[in-house]
Amino acid sequence: MVKNNLLDLVFAPSASYVLFAANRLKVFTQLAEKERTSDEIAASLNAQKYFVEGLLDACVAMGLLRRQGHLYSNSEMSDAYLVEGRPQYLGALIEVQSIEIAQWERLYDRIIGGRPGEGAQLEKEITAALFTKAMNNLGMMGEADALASAVDLSQCQTLVDVGCGSGIYSISLCRRFPEIHALLLDREEVLQTTRQFIEKSHLEGRISMRAIDITKESFGNDMDVVLLSDVLYQDRKTCEKILQSAYDALRPNGRLVIRGYYADPEGSQPLFGSMFALAQLLWDDGRELISVKLLQGWIKQVGFKILKTHSLTERSTYLIAEKCYHKKEHTT
Repeated sequence: MVKNNLLDLVFAPSASYVLFAANRLKVFTQLAEKERTSDEIAASLNAQKYFVEGLLDACVAMGLLRRQGHLYSNSEMSDAYLVEGRPQYLGALIEVQSIEIAQWERLYDRIIGGRPGEGAQLEKEITAALFTKAMNNLGMMGEADALASAVDLSQCQTLVDVGCGSGIYSISLCRRFPEIHALLLDREEVLQTTRQFIEKSHLEGRISMRAIDITKESFGNDMDVVLLSDVLYQDRKTCEKILQSAYDALRPNGRLVIRGYYADPEGSQPLFGSMFALAQLLWDDGRELISVKLLQGWIKQVGFKILKTHSLTERSTYLIAEKCYHKKEHTT
């Protein structure tokens, strides 16, 4: 039988909603303790038995659970990634996606001229702590280690991580390059969560934090490296202001490292970046539809020389640029 990829796309949202519901109900965390029947899980949730059994059977079909008679248990994948408290737990990322999915339901209306509608209201449900943990989930799924392996910072000692989130990229870079000391910059409400990750890393002696508005305040000066990971997604004026501050913070020939999910229609892995860029527009149509090519143009305009642009993982792209001795005339 020929596989129909189109039908896979048609039915894909159903599977996502099953995962979202099971994650929110902490089904996998319950099953980490012992095998349970659908009646036991329904009772613990004070939920409707038939809906719970239907949900559990759907999870079995998706490979998230196993069923032996009336007893359900986690699959190896769920036990590793979906049990709260485990090192690779992805629950925060799944929770954020379950909230943001409502924006995709309005894609048609937005294309023909509709406004964001409930976007601001939905965004209030995503707290700074939840979003920071969700981005840490993405980083730990290969992104942070890939960046540490891709860049050579062996001659560098000072790094400023702008819009640091959980700090996972600085943690990976500090572990790879023992001479680096990192300064993490973000809003105070984000850094409250960042501190938890830094404490767990046992790198407090080499990683410090400062609360700032990265669109208005200085990043420091005479730094060896400025890292902008998951930062440049705003409108052109804001992105150029952040890039200008990065330029000003670097020593001559200092390095700018950018990592993110950018549209790259002509690249080898265009899907995730294109979806991510479209999602940014759904949340705020004042943002740019940022492609790798557009980003390269902004970087050059500020006065950097681009040294490398390459795929980092199947989802992301990274760029390395150098601060030139003689800055080009900057125009706004």
